[in-house]
Amino acid sequence: MVVKMSLEAGVGVMGTKLGMMSFFQPNGEVVPVTVVGFKEGNIVTQIKTDATDGYNAVQVGYRRVRDRKLTKPELGHLEKAGAIPMRHLQEFRLQSVDGFEPNQRLVFDELFNEGDLVDVSGTTIGKGFQGLHSLLVEFIIISFNG
Repeated sequence: MVVKMSLEAGVGVMGTKLGMMSFFQPNGEVVPVTVVGFKEGNIVTQIKTDATDGYNAVQVGYRRVRDRKLTKPELGHLEKAGAIPMRHLQEFRLQSVDGFEPNQRLVFDELFNEGDLVDVSGTTIGKGFQGLHSLLVEFIIISFNG
């Protein structure tokens, strides 16, 4: 299966999952929702154009970190744009990069409207190698329950 991001989708933003909560609709129906926080970031760090790179794209940075957490090439790339050190960089391909400038902060009110459909993707934090832990816990529970 090949997954391609639509050029019509526009620029994206990055956030951190804060948790889950319940939303009550006016008719009393309960809807589970995910709360996403947007820490310092979502700043345009680079603009790629057809003339220089062969395609149009905007690179967005997210989540401020200390200088020592990044390599010198990463720091140099961000300093060139005049941006603060950021952990995550993501490139979004666009049909046109008009209206974007390096070090521009993306404002959510301008990007999204109420009722817009969005695509969300995430990465799990991982639990590492669990070994026999789950098997032993199940064995102990079965042993005590008879």
